[in-house]
Amino acid sequence: MTKEMPLGRTTPSPEKYDPALLYPISRGEAQPGMHGFDLWRAYELSWIGPYGTPETAVLQVVYPLQSKNIVESKSLKLYINGMAGTCFAGRKDVVETIRRDLAGILDSPWIDVSLLTDRTGSYQGWTNELPGSCIDGMDIGGIPDRPDPSVLRVLERRTTSEALFSHLFRSYCPITRQPDWASVLIEYRGGAIDRTALLRYLCSYRSYEGFSEQCCEEIYRDILAACAPERLTVSCFYTRRGGIDINPVRSTVERNPEETGIYRLLRQ
Repeated sequence: MTKEMPLGRTTPSPEKYDPALLYPISRGEAQPGMHGFDLWRAYELSWIGPYGTPETAVLQVVYPLQSKNIVESKSLKLYINGMAGTCFAGRKDVVETIRRDLAGILDSPWIDVSLLTDRTGSYQGWTNELPGSCIDGMDIGGIPDRPDPSVLRVLERRTTSEALFSHLFRSYCPITRQPDWASVLIEYRGGAIDRTALLRYLCSYRSYEGFSEQCCEEIYRDILAACAPERLTVSCFYTRRGGIDINPVRSTVERNPEETGIYRLLRQ
């Protein structure tokens, strides 16, 4: 019997740890020359410690664009909820269990799993700021009814290096039709991109249906094709939904998830 994707279906909260709850989705073929990773954080991870006391942490999972599959977000939430009544020998045991279970569905060359809070619940290395210039607040003259890469353009060919970001990005989950909000960071080297046109383009996703990873890759491809930068990285930091945030990063070069603190952007 083929397992059904839980997203968009009514599913009871699991009462016990069950790795079979995890549901893989095929990633498909990556664009040649595109690098990147997906960084997930789950804020509702809990388990029973060795002395019978509940413990909690923020779970961070990072895996590369080269993985054959991605994990479906609701299945990850159900899987995590099932761990709440399970006893583990310690935090290392929790990490190794999650890494092993994800390895079973992702088919990935590597998976990084970590817990980001200590026993006092304090966050480690979080930031509320993005680098560069915010492009929000400009008059874009109306919003296109669908993503339109033709509005993107370069103002001048003189090479510049800059980071631009917007907190106004919204799209819709194609299964549930629930809105997904994100901060989008564009880091590039090349001809200066028209900021008004870039904001207009990003806002044109407001009625678009697409998964987080798909939207990030489309933004990356469109900017690369329209503006031809020498170097480009697009990072989408989504607000959490169902206790999980998804943060895809796509680039012309390899990026290390821990090379800068921006990959621990705290949106809410």
